Amino acid sequence: MTSHRVLQDIANSTELSLLDPGNAGTIPADRSGGVCSVVTAASESRKVGSPQRTGIVITVCLKTDGGDLAITSAGGEILNSGSGTETTATMADAGDVLTLISVDKGSNVVWAVLANHGAALS
Repeated sequence: MTSHRVLQDIANSTELSLLDPGNAGTIPADRSGGVCSVVTAASESRKVGSPQRTGIVITVCLKTDGGDLAITSAGGEILNSGSGTETTATMADAGDVLTLISVDKGSNVVWAVLANHGAALS
């Protein structure tokens, strides 16, 4: 990786792909910029790993809709959308996308919704 093309190299890196862990599995929060494309066969769930520091950005998208996808945080953190207390994002259609960023909230690091296209928060 050379300095004049570092952004292109990062954008083309397969390291940004996060493997779908399957129903009831946990999507690791071990890197920023990771994208997990999920395929459901029925109504399923995934957890997003608890953030260990601020500034981690993770995107989950419903690639193939075989049933609704419920997304929660592994540590039960609120999927903070401001002053709300939502803990679950539910995707119902292929193409739904949720991008989360880890932020400080009091003495905790929590997930905050950075972008949402189609996921219902509850």
